[in-house]
Amino acid sequence: MALLINNDVTGRVLEMGDAVQAMEDVLRQYAEGMATFQPRIDLWSPTAAVGDYYRWGSLLGAMANPPTLAFRFKSDIMRWTDYRGVQTEDWFCVEPGRYCGFIILIDTSNGEIIGLLNDGILQHVRVGATAGVGAKYLAREDASVLGVLGSGGMARTYAEAISCVRNLEEVRVYSPTPENREKFAEEMSAKLGVPVVPCDSTESALTDVDMVATCTDSRVPVYKAEMLRLHRPGVFLVRCRYDEMDDATFDTVDRIFVNATGAYTDLILGSEESRAKRPTDDAYRRRYKATDYPMLADVIAGKIDGRTSPEQTIFYHNTSAGLQFAAVGRLVYERAVAAGLGMQIPIDWFLQDIRN
Repeated sequence: MALLINNDVTGRVLEMGDAVQAMEDVLRQYAEGMATFQPRIDLWSPTAAVGDYYRWGSLLGAMANPPTLAFRFKSDIMRWTDYRGVQTEDWFCVEPGRYCGFIILIDTSNGEIIGLLNDGILQHVRVGATAGVGAKYLAREDASVLGVLGSGGMARTYAEAISCVRNLEEVRVYSPTPENREKFAEEMSAKLGVPVVPCDSTESALTDVDMVATCTDSRVPVYKAEMLRLHRPGVFLVRCRYDEMDDATFDTVDRIFVNATGAYTDLILGSEESRAKRPTDDAYRRRYKATDYPMLADVIAGKIDGRTSPEQTIFYHNTSAGLQFAAVGRLVYERAVAAGLGMQIPIDWFLQDIRN
């Protein structure tokens, strides 16, 4: 039987601490050659009746223990809007406020489809959990103050995951919409059990912090290299989107760690003028280059050193990886099975005899 698991079930069985551990385990497998993934592939089509573009996005990831492959896909109508001086990216399916993201989970010991999962909650948790692993291995051990830019779902999971690996004393948050940052502060203070302070500027949110998480939907940089002077020595930086940090940050920090090596790991954004334009404009181009930044997975496996001094400024390039869905998706599946949750679907629906 395959198990159909919706967001309600995922929310009932998935704990962030367990997700962080699952991500640490699968990254160790990756470093040891026992896990693999295919970078995200987007297909764009100028056929949307409403919105600017249609986007199909997909990811694949597989691990040996437990033997699992995850295929995650999403179907989006894309829109770009200017909001208070920042260009934001919005997406939906069918109508604004509704989304389509889905995960097919396969047991690779026999090829059986074992799970069909909505990705709404899992999508946020898997990215946040990976950021948490990055903070565990790359942030100073005494890091206790976190500055967050953004107040949405990713900001929540980043803060929660980092709280699982560091003893937070305070979280500061800035979002351009006052009611959003105030709501974030109220909800996350109760959830994390630490003061969460809503700030009225980027500078106030990032001054004297030990860790910075950018979790926005901005298409232009919200963090620039000159902001490094605001933080405590040895700051740890992690972002959610390619566009959130300017190019100069890469050249200013002491060390950069990534999820994988090769062309997938670095993005050249070009000039600020081109960054401000939409993908429909000729001046806007996403161009990749090969890099040799060290991998977080190799730090976890003990192959290389992570932080080597308290003063180092470290940036963790938390790129999306299909193995995140394999690790956290399998965790959700096993917890749902143990709890007797989800809807069972006959495996015969997915099998056929093509020889007769």
